[in-house]
Amino acid sequence: MTGRDFLIFMACCLGWGGNFVLSAWVVGSNPVPPFMLALFRSGIVLLVMGVFLFRPLPESFGRLLIVGFCVGPAHLGFLYTGLQTAPASASSIISQALIPMTTVLSVLFLKERIGWVRSVAICVSLLGVMIMVYEPGALSLDRGMMLLLCAYVALAIGSVLMRTVPNVDWRQYVAWTALMVFTLSLPATALFETGHAVAWETAGWKLVVVALYAALFVSVFAHGQYFRLLQTYEVSQVVPLSLMTTVWACLLGVLMLNETLYPRYIIGALLILPCVWIIARRGTIPPVQED
Repeated sequence: MTGRDFLIFMACCLGWGGNFVLSAWVVGSNPVPPFMLALFRSGIVLLVMGVFLFRPLPESFGRLLIVGFCVGPAHLGFLYTGLQTAPASASSIISQALIPMTTVLSVLFLKERIGWVRSVAICVSLLGVMIMVYEPGALSLDRGMMLLLCAYVALAIGSVLMRTVPNVDWRQYVAWTALMVFTLSLPATALFETGHAVAWETAGWKLVVVALYAALFVSVFAHGQYFRLLQTYEVSQVVPLSLMTTVWACLLGVLMLNETLYPRYIIGALLILPCVWIIARRGTIPPVQED
């Protein structure tokens, strides 16, 4: 990866880390319906990037829509709903489950190969995820953390599928993903959510700030560059660098929201973070050449 692309991806991680904190700040402390926020966010993206919808459709348009659904409506729906109860810092840590999940999917579908060290790291990191989502003293899993885990399962699937969508401009990808989010969020918020007027009264300018930040810095810049980088480099080279998202989110969560990391979050993090670092540092074993 070039130095320029590396710095661009570090800026993407900063954007994602800040999005955890700002989204939790709004949907966690104010009665903001999650799909309403997703609708507002996607509407802003369409105003900025909607012109790219009118370009000629790419050859792999159907697959592009599948990627857009995974990264857009599925990911955001679970993410915003989970952030209503899950702390931003712990949420950013569980987001690192994206790394082992994409690694496994890249082996299954992209025929990448990993060694035994990476395999052990994947298993231990997934154990850390389970520790984080389990709620002690109850016979159930923490709902917010489980929803966040589902959000990153969807993102992992979309990330791997991005490698199979050739010759698509990242701006066209951003525009079509925003259209899918807008199209699905509109009936979802109308049918399943209430309190829209109350949300505007209580959240007000906070909702506008978060929606603008998520639309411009996250959807347009971070997701757009993420799509471009996954078309340029291997999944196993790009995705592990998202480890920096947790660093930024934890730092911003402590500074801005005065959050506390509970023991199960700390234990899970101690298992997940070293393992994803191992996964990131280990080189990919080239596939066996067939005769």
